[in-house]
Amino acid sequence: MSDDTEMIQRGIGILTAALTWEPDDPAAAEMFKESLKTLARVDDDISVTFSGGSAEQAAALRDILPEVIRKVIEALAPDYTRLVLGMAIGFKAVADAYRDDVPEADVAAVLQAASLHLADEE
Repeated sequence: MSDDTEMIQRGIGILTAALTWEPDDPAAAEMFKESLKTLARVDDDISVTFSGGSAEQAAALRDILPEVIRKVIEALAPDYTRLVLGMAIGFKAVADAYRDDVPEADVAAVLQAASLHLADEE
């Protein structure tokens, strides 16, 4: 499974979890936010190519850049988490309205079918 497919399936998983999430429950909200933080990941295999400069400069940059990249991702993670949380809240509101209008609607089954369809395409 490609990294792209895995991330899309994680997104579908978040939407599935959002179906039963109650924003008024502080413990549930905190647990949901923590689960979103796991989406911001840093791969250990960061490759950097340099041109120009000395070999010492290139070595110094190779040593420091992975840590700088990690810090940038960690700094952006809270905003990313809030963005995904906002989309999940919006999705839940739409799903709840749909289930109110169509009581037999099975939104979780629609999400599961989307995830299975994605896996089949892979």
